[in-house]
This record gives sequence, C-alpha cells and structure tokens, in this order.
Amino acid sequence: MTSNHLGRKANPIGFAESSRDFLSYLDGFMTALVDRDLDSLIAEAGGPDCVAAIAVDLVGGFCHAGPLASDRVGALVAPVGSTFSHAYARGVRHFAILRDAHDPGAPEFDAFPPHCIAGSDESQLVPELAGQPWVHAALDVPKNSLSAWVDDGPFRPWVTDIVARGVTTIIVAGDCTDLCVFHTAMGIRLWANATNRTVRIIVPANLVDTYHLPVDVAGTVGAMPHDGDLMHATFLYHLRLNGIEVIRSITLPE
Repeated sequence: MTSNHLGRKANPIGFAESSRDFLSYLDGFMTALVDRDLDSLIAEAGGPDCVAAIAVDLVGGFCHAGPLASDRVGALVAPVGSTFSHAYARGVRHFAILRDAHDPGAPEFDAFPPHCIAGSDESQLVPELAGQPWVHAALDVPKNSLSAWVDDGPFRPWVTDIVARGVTTIIVAGDCTDLCVFHTAMGIRLWANATNRTVRIIVPANLVDTYHLPVDVAGTVGAMPHDGDLMHATFLYHLRLNGIEVIRSITLPE
C-alpha cells in the first residue's frame, strides 16, 4: 500500500484497524496521567498570587436541564467547587467564570440546538456553586461562542492583565473537554506562545468532561453522534500535544 507525501494511505482501511496502535497509545496516555497536590502547584507557581483558576460553563443548561444538559458534566460541579474552594482558602484570588449566554439568534444554533439564552436559568452558574467564596472573587464572563477568548468581552483583557501582574499558572476546569475547555486553554496557550510569555496551563482530567451521544440515539434525534470517552481522551491528548499540562487530578489538603 502506497502513501502520498503527507503520509496518507492511498487506499485507507477503516479507522478501527488503521488507528489501533494510536488508540492503544491514547489509552496508555490516560492511564499514565499523574496526580498533583494543590499546595505544591501553588508553591511552584510562586505563591497564591501567581495562580489563577477558570471555571468553564458550569451552568444550568449543561449541568442540570436543557437540550445540551449532561449527567457527565453535572458530575463536575462538586469536585470543581471543592478544588476552587480549597484554592481560595490557600489565598488564590484570581478566578474567572465563563458561561454560555447566547443571543436568541446566535449563529451557533446552526450547529447546536438553542441553549443557554442570555438571562435564562440555563445561562446562570449552577446554584450549588453560587454561594462559594471564590465565586464572589471571580470575574463573570458571559460568552456568545465556544471561545470567550475571541468574544468581545472581559476575558482576554483579564488574562493579559493577570499574567502581566505575575500570574504564572492557570488551572482550567469545566466543560466540554473538546469544545469550550479546549478553546479556552488553547486561546491562552496560543497567545502566550505568540507573545513569548511563559504561562503554565493545567487541565486536570477529573475536572473536565464532555457529553456522550451514542450513534443509535443520535440517529433518532437527527444529531451528530459524540463518543464522550473518546472525545475526552483525544482532546486531552491534543491539549498536551500543544504544551498544556494534563494531569489526572489535583489532590486537596485534609
């Protein structure tokens, strides 16, 4: 079998066969992820003033109710809240809350069903987190696309400002691994690369996830299928490929 100059096989066989080695590697990649403890991460950053944490789309429309709500995503609320609360207790004060808050006629609805309309319960931070101290310190960032980085809002200026003031480590948590989390982390990574800034971006695998829509169910609702486990692992790999630190979890002090 011949290959062209880009390495693509002239007569490709099915992905299940041709990608077997990579899928085995991907499984090993996930298994080999390591835990890091919060206090060490803060110390390595240079102290709590040098750490920032971003919660992505932990809103009603993805965690509880709505056309894109997912139990997998809802399960992130407690561990993210606990991790960010411990970070706050350790002195971290740079937090941002990114949340879908779409215009009623958002072009994104050509790809996804209408969700998280601005002002609706779907667009609000879930109530389980709303009373936590770190939330009151956080920058609130409503967004009309997958990427708050390209939205005309406060997120990008906030990131550039905190990095200029000494933040060296940014933790990204939330959903979805392959959508808003990916674009959030990559937006920061690409900006840092382009401007020659050294920024450590950490994505804990247990604090991010994505939805699962099986092939048979997708066919009945007229949507594209979405293998949650595969997309989660593949995009964590892709983040690591681009220099973002992917870990299994952040362990918390007793």
